Amino acid sequence: MTAPRPLALSGVMLFALGFMGMLGPFGTDAYLPALPGMAADLNVAPAHIEITLSAFTLGMALGQLVLGSLSDRFGRRGVLLCGGILVALASVFASVAPNANVLIILCFVMGLTAASGIVNGRAVVADLTAGVGATRPFSILGMTVSIGPIIGPIGGTLLLGLGGWRTIFVGLAVFATVATILIAAFVPESLPRESRHGGGLKTTLRNARLILTNRAYLTNAVVLWCAFGCLFAYISSSSFIVQTNLHLSSGTYASVFAVNGTGIIVTSFLSAQLAKRVAPRAILLVGVVMQVVAIVVLAVILFTNAVSVFTVLPAMFVLATAMGFFFGPATALAMTEVRFASGTALALMGSVQFLVAAVAATCVGLVSSNALVSLAIVAGLSSACVVTAVIFGRFSGRRANTVSAR
Repeated sequence: MTAPRPLALSGVMLFALGFMGMLGPFGTDAYLPALPGMAADLNVAPAHIEITLSAFTLGMALGQLVLGSLSDRFGRRGVLLCGGILVALASVFASVAPNANVLIILCFVMGLTAASGIVNGRAVVADLTAGVGATRPFSILGMTVSIGPIIGPIGGTLLLGLGGWRTIFVGLAVFATVATILIAAFVPESLPRESRHGGGLKTTLRNARLILTNRAYLTNAVVLWCAFGCLFAYISSSSFIVQTNLHLSSGTYASVFAVNGTGIIVTSFLSAQLAKRVAPRAILLVGVVMQVVAIVVLAVILFTNAVSVFTVLPAMFVLATAMGFFFGPATALAMTEVRFASGTALALMGSVQFLVAAVAATCVGLVSSNALVSLAIVAGLSSACVVTAVIFGRFSGRRANTVSAR
C-alpha cells in the first residue's frame, strides 16, 4: 500500500476560500447605501439603524475568536460549511425583519457566522503551507477578501434599485449559499484528526497563552493590528476629508474610495508575486515605508496649509494601498512558530484586528472636528506602533539567533 498524497493548496481552493472570506466585508458594506431608507421604513432614527453596522462588526470580531478555536477541535471544513449556512439563514430572516431591534440581532448573528470564512479560510492556508511559502497564498487571500468592501456598495445599490433594502439581504443569502456550495465542492478537510486538540476551554486558553507569549507571533500580529487600525482611520475619515476638507461631491468620493480600494488589490497582487523571490520581511518593509511616507506628507500638508486635491488625495492613496503589503507577509511571519493551534492563533489575530479597527474609527471622531487632522494623528500613532513592533521583532530575532548559535 502506498501512503496517501499530502493535500496541496490549489488555485480553486484559494478562490473558494476567498469567496467565503469576502462575505463578511461585503455584508457590512452592501447595505450602506440603504441605511436612510431602512431607518425611514422601520420608523427609527438614523443612529438607531447604524447600530446594525456595529453589531455586524462586533459579531465578526467575536466570531473569529470562537469559530477559529472550534475549528482547531472539530476541523475546518465543518465549521466553514455551518458558518455559510447560518449566514444564509440569518440573511433570509433579516430580509423580513419586523423592526430595527430584530434586525440588529440578526446582523450580529450574520457577523458572528460570517467570521468563519475569514478566520478558517486563513487557517486552511496555514494548514497546507509553511514559512515563506505561506506568504503568497495569504497575500492572494487578502487580495480576494479586499474586493468585498469595493463591490459591496455597488452590489447593494443595484439590489436597492431592484426591490428596496430587503432585497439586499436576500442577495446576501444568495451570496452565502453560493459560497457554501463552493466550499462543499472544492475545499476538503485540511486539519487531520490527529492534529486536532481534544480538550475544551482549558486547552483553548492554554493554547492562547502559549500563542500570545510567542514573540514572533506577537510582534507580527501587532504590526498587522496597527496597520489595520491605520487603514480604518483612513476609511472612517475619508468621506469627511473628500467632501468637507476638499469640497468634492459624494459621487467623487465614491470614485476616490473605489480607486484606493483597487490600489489595495493591486498591491496585494504585487505582494503575492514578490513572495516568489523576496523574503516576507522585505515585502513588509515596503508597506511600512509607504505608510510612514504618506503620514509625513499629510503632516507637512497640514503644517504648510497646502490642502488641495493634488496633495491630499495622492497621500491618502499611498496610505490606503500600503495595506496590500501587510496582509500576506505579516500573517505568514506571525504563524511561523504557532502552527500547533493555527485556528486559535488566527482567531486571536482576526478578532483583535477588528477591535483595533473599531477603536481607530472611534478615535477619528473624537480627536478633532477636522477629519484631516484626525487622520494624521490617529494614523500617525498607529504607524508609530507598527514601526516599533517591526524594530522590536528584528531585534528579538537577532538576539534569539545569537543565543541559539552559542
